[in-house]
Amino acid sequence: MKNQKFPLKVKVGSATATIYRTPVTSNGKRYAAFTVSFYTNGKRQRSVFGNFDDAKKAAHEIALKIAQGRANMMELNGPELESYSATMNLLRPHNLPLHSVVQEYLAAREHLAGESLLTAVKEHAARQKRIIDKSVPEVVDEMLAAKKKHGLSERYLYTLGSDLGRFKKAFKTSIGSVTTRLIEDWLSHQKISGRTHNNLRAQIVALFNFAKARGYLLKGQPTEADDVPRARDRGGKIGILKPEQFAKLISHATGNVRLYLALAGFTGMRASEILRLDWEDVNLQRKFILVAAHKAKTATRRLVPILPVLEQWLAPYRNSKGRIFQSKHVDSQAIYFAASQAIAWPPNCLRHSYASYRLAAVADTARVALEMGNSPQKLMTNYRELADEHDAKAWFAISPKRSKKIIHFVAS
Repeated sequence: MKNQKFPLKVKVGSATATIYRTPVTSNGKRYAAFTVSFYTNGKRQRSVFGNFDDAKKAAHEIALKIAQGRANMMELNGPELESYSATMNLLRPHNLPLHSVVQEYLAAREHLAGESLLTAVKEHAARQKRIIDKSVPEVVDEMLAAKKKHGLSERYLYTLGSDLGRFKKAFKTSIGSVTTRLIEDWLSHQKISGRTHNNLRAQIVALFNFAKARGYLLKGQPTEADDVPRARDRGGKIGILKPEQFAKLISHATGNVRLYLALAGFTGMRASEILRLDWEDVNLQRKFILVAAHKAKTATRRLVPILPVLEQWLAPYRNSKGRIFQSKHVDSQAIYFAASQAIAWPPNCLRHSYASYRLAAVADTARVALEMGNSPQKLMTNYRELADEHDAKAWFAISPKRSKKIIHFVAS
C-alpha cells in the first residue's frame, strides 16, 4: 500500500467507488483513515474506515451493488425505460429521489378512500384561500366582545379575559400559526396546578373553536388546541372550619366583616357573588336571596335559602337598601381578621364549610347543589363524609346570641 496512489477508483462495470486517504490527528498523534466515496440517487455518500484493506473491500462491494442496480434498470423494456426516463426528468428540478416520491404518494392515497390525490389537494388549497388571517389578540378581543354581547356574567367575562389576556400577550402572531407544541410549552411554563392547567386549556380550546367558526381556521377538522393534552388533576384538599372556629370569628368580628362571615358561612355563596349583591336581592319575608344570572359565576339564576340562623344575623339590616358591600375587598378583610385571631383560612373555606355541614344536615345532594350553583357530582366527590350531623347541628346553631357559647355546645 506504500506505493498506492490516491484517490483510488474501484470500478465494477460502469459503476465506481473512490477511496481517499483521510488521516486524522488526535491528541498530537496521527492515525490512518480512508474514506470511500460514491453516489446513489444523485447524492454523494461517504464511509470511513481505519485501514486500507477494509476500505478497498467495501468500495468493491458498493460498486458491485451500484452496477447490479443499473443492470436491473437496463432490463426495463422500451416503454418502461421511456417512462422511467420521463419521471426522472420531472423530478430532477426538484432534487427529489424517485422512491421517496412514490412512498409519499402511496401514503397519501391510503387516506383518500379512492379519491384522486390531485382533487383532494385542490379542495384543500381552495379552503385555505377562504381562511381569513387574524392574529391571536384580534381573535381574543372579538371573542370577549361576542361573549359580552350574549349577556354572560361579569365574573365569567373577567375570568375569560384574564386567562386569554395572558395568552394573547404571549402569542401576537396569526392564530393559524400557533401549533399544539407551542400551546403545550406555554402552559407548562405557567407554574399552575393540574386543575388550573385544564381550565386554562379549555379557554384556549374555546378560543380556537371560535376562530374556526369565524373562518379564521380551517373548518371540518380539529384545531391545534384540541390536541393539547390535559394535565393530571389530582384535586385539591378541601379545607373547612370547625364550628368553634367559626363561632370565635363571627362573635369577635364587627361591621362588614361580621356581615360577610354570616352570608358566606350560612349560604355557601361564592365571594364574587356576595360582593355583587344588593339588599333588594335579600327577601327576608320569603326567606331567600336571589342570585341573578349576571351576578352568578355560572350565569344561571338561582335562589339561595335564608336559613333561620342567617335570618337572625340579618335582622339588624331589615330596612337596608342599595349595595350590601361598597368595598370589593371585604373578603380579604375577613381573611386578615381570621389571621389576627390565629385561625387558619384554607382557600374557599366558608363555601366548603357550608357545603359540608349543609350536606350532613339534609342528606340531599341535589338540593344542596341547587342552592350552591354546583353539580351533585362535585358535592359527592368533595364533601361527602367531611362532617357529621353533630357538627352540622353545631354550625347552624351559631346565632348572635349563642355564638360565644358554641364551644361548649360542640363539646356536649
